[in-house]
Amino acid sequence: MKINEMKDLLEASIPGKRFKHSVAVYETALKMAEHFNCDMEKVGIASLLHDCGREVATKESVAWAQAHDLPVDEIEANQPILLHSKIGMVIAKEKYGVSDLEILDAIRYHTTGTSGMTDIAKIVFLADIIEPNRDYPGVDDLRKASFKNLDKAMLMAYSNTTTYLFESELLVHPNCIKGYNELVLQAKKK
Repeated sequence: MKINEMKDLLEASIPGKRFKHSVAVYETALKMAEHFNCDMEKVGIASLLHDCGREVATKESVAWAQAHDLPVDEIEANQPILLHSKIGMVIAKEKYGVSDLEILDAIRYHTTGTSGMTDIAKIVFLADIIEPNRDYPGVDDLRKASFKNLDKAMLMAYSNTTTYLFESELLVHPNCIKGYNELVLQAKKK
């Protein structure tokens, strides 16, 4: 399926506001991919489809995941919004014909991050939280960092995210901690 066909299908599958966000993430991610000399096609597909799992309502996501043999951990069961990334991975495969594992992993980990992320996955993760419609304290600094050094930007993003989650008394997924710890250890070794 070509990217324009994916765009049309996505627009028909998710609410208008979510589609507008997906296009903004796509455009931001492509700029980052060009800047960091990453595979534009993979970044384009992963960033456009990163929220395709939102076609499943959050209240239905646990049952949907279980019906599709996706493991649901305790954090996801209690904070089911996180499941849209796993669901999106399945929908990207089944509905959009995506088979590339690097693209599917970028979709899968765009909400929590994790250890071992590729540059493509980091770009999708960061583009999702810095796209032009995002407005929160520190977003401008994160936007600048995201075009300088992906790992440092990821550390900033993990820090911002965990601070928000702690202050809101929300659960922190272990993948977020794994990703953060990996980058801190790498930085210490340099």
